[in-house]
Parts: sequence; C-alpha cells; structure tokens
Amino acid sequence: MISSFEIMTNRQKIFLIILLLCISGLSGFIISYYLHKKTITTDDKAISFPQTYHTPISFVKQLQGDPNAGEKIYKEYCASCHAEEAIIDVPAPKINDPKAMQKLRKKGIAKLLKTTLHGKGAMPARGGCFECSDQQLLQAIHYLIK
Repeated sequence: MISSFEIMTNRQKIFLIILLLCISGLSGFIISYYLHKKTITTDDKAISFPQTYHTPISFVKQLQGDPNAGEKIYKEYCASCHAEEAIIDVPAPKINDPKAMQKLRKKGIAKLLKTTLHGKGAMPARGGCFECSDQQLLQAIHYLIK
C-alpha cells in the first residue's frame, strides 16, 4: 500500500514540513505564554503579560547616564542583604541603621569600593553585579550610605 506522503512531490513535502514546523512553533509559543504569564492585579483590573527574567546585561545598559542608577543597583543587588528587612539573613549593615551607616562612612569611599570589588564575608565580589562598572558600584555605595 502506498501512503499519500510517498506520492507527494519533493516541493509538496517541503511545504508540508514547513507548515508543520510553523504550527508547532505557534503552538509552543501559545503554551509557553500560558504557562509563563504573570498577572498583576491593580485596584481596578488584572493585567497579564509574559513573565520576564533577570537579565543583568540589559539592566546595566539601561542604567547608563541614569541619575538614579545607584538606587536601582542597590534595589536589584544590594537590598537582598542590606535592606531593613533583607531576604538573605546575613550580618550585613542595613541601609537605615544610622550606627551601621556611620561606621561605613568612617571607612571612606575608597575602602568601601575596594571591599565591594573584592567581596567580604558572604558578600560576593562586585556585590554580585559582575556587569556593573566600578562607577556604577560607586553610585550604589553612595546610595547605601547617604
């Protein structure tokens, strides 16, 4: 018995394969969107959109020339340990602790930058922001100790 695929021309076979790939790609996109969508509820409605992921290179590029870069870097990287209610429980100086901030200010910016660049204790080198420039790390330090 001869199958219908065997009697098709090569051109028809290629078209069929391309069509099936397009359908499967679209199906994959729809399934992925459904499984990874994120919904945020505001006061008046719910908004759904595809889930975004942490992309450090894009994040750092967006900060070039941004006067609030220090704050944004702090929130993205430093706050995990240095926020008042840090999500990582380590003995790191907390941002709104006046005594801890005074101690950091006494060390001076040069020493704080050196500590940030090389890491200390549980803090990784560059505070975990390997894509950040030294200048951007300085901005984050200034934000933290303000």
